[in-house]
Formats: sequence, structure tokens, C-alpha cells
Amino acid sequence: MAKKGEQKTFESKKNGNKYLFQHPGLRESIKMRDKSKNEHGVQQSETLYEDMMEHVIFLEGGEKVDFDHFEEVGGFSEVMSAAIKFTFQEG
Repeated sequence: MAKKGEQKTFESKKNGNKYLFQHPGLRESIKMRDKSKNEHGVQQSETLYEDMMEHVIFLEGGEKVDFDHFEEVGGFSEVMSAAIKFTFQEG
């Protein structure tokens, strides 16, 4: 499991941008996952993606990304999948 503050560089094959993933820590990652579920336990992707862009995914220079960034450059699914795998140690 990655530790709080641990970082990983990721280069998108879709848009060529380099991203910095920074692990928010075990407790924050659990909060993010719980917050993204509705009252029936179904994950609400938009909430999780917003939290990932707020706490985990940054451009290589440290700038935050948002939905508009991915609307312009593409690569949303690729970057989100990699960031979720990094954060939750999936796969």
C-alpha cells in the first residue's frame, strides 16, 4: 500500500501530458471511496472523480486538473484508471 504523500509520475499515452499522483493516505482514500457511494452502496463516479482531481491527480508542475482540462486534452478514462489503481492499490 502506498503511504500518505507517496508520489508517482504517470504519462498519458492518449494526450502526452505528464501527471503527478500523490497518495492522500489510507484514511482519506477510505473517506473518498465511502463518500462516492449512495445510500444503496452504489458508487457514484462523478463524486469519486472530483475527489481524485482534488486530492490525487496533478499536472507535473503541481497544478490541479479538472473536468475542463480533460475536455480540452482528452485521456480522462486512462488517467482516472491509473490514479484509482494507484490510490486504492487495485490490480
